[in-house]
Amino acid sequence: MLARSVKRFAVVVFAAAFCIAVLPQSALAGPLGPDCSDDADACEVEVEVPGSPGGSDGGSGEDVTGGNGSGGASGEDAGGLTDCTSKIVDTDADSHPLAGPRPEGGVYVLVVETCTTESGSTIQSGEWLEQGADGQVQIRPELLAQRAIDRLSLPSPVMNASPESMQLVQLPVWLAVTESSWAEQSASASVPGLTVTATATPVSASWSMGNGDTETCTGPGTAWTPASGETEASPDCGYVYEHASESDLRIAVTVVWQIRWSGGGASGTAPDMTTTSSATWPVIESQSLVQR
Repeated sequence: MLARSVKRFAVVVFAAAFCIAVLPQSALAGPLGPDCSDDADACEVEVEVPGSPGGSDGGSGEDVTGGNGSGGASGEDAGGLTDCTSKIVDTDADSHPLAGPRPEGGVYVLVVETCTTESGSTIQSGEWLEQGADGQVQIRPELLAQRAIDRLSLPSPVMNASPESMQLVQLPVWLAVTESSWAEQSASASVPGLTVTATATPVSASWSMGNGDTETCTGPGTAWTPASGETEASPDCGYVYEHASESDLRIAVTVVWQIRWSGGGASGTAPDMTTTSSATWPVIESQSLVQR
């Protein structure tokens, strides 16, 4: 059984110089948020923006391509996105239920994006974006950063523990995940003149041993081989059961991923993401050596 969890995030900006790409309205792109599906074999980071109740977008406007704006949203996230369209909404209102109050100072236009999920439901979000004197909308790097983070696909951890099917009291257990489960992932989002890349780096694997104990390792662990011997402990990630179990124990491993992004002269982080998988095994007493 596989399970995934992703913490909702707000991008933290470490901008040495707040680079702004000035784009025509037809090149608009905006931020997206993360979520993970429990049904897939990979943690797909998808849009999920909770917020105010749904409704019409409040007006018509010019269609623009690009990503999701920050602020409130309507609809339910029920799968991956299959189509997203954005439009600049013609409104004189000082506030909008999808984007909140209009910022003061400067000229701001309301961009509303509507996305369709694989299940057919819709998600809407809104963003006030500043419009220059030439009528162009300005995009900041952190908006593209959220879109790049949305495109990350994090693999579920594949256990490579030994023994695989049962454990023996006082026999070292080698805890490891496969190399493909522990590989840096990256994704980019671009508009003319600006590219932002998001990178997810695995930093720890936390093993729940099914008896209340937890082992946290700073790497993927080492896979056991016959050359290691039956009684040799893992050099970097292992555990020893002291008591037999009355029934199968549910074991889970959770990999923590650090998220960073950079582009356009700016860089930043987002809260960690996690991917998790689980299995079951018994812990038994043995009077003789059992081959792995």
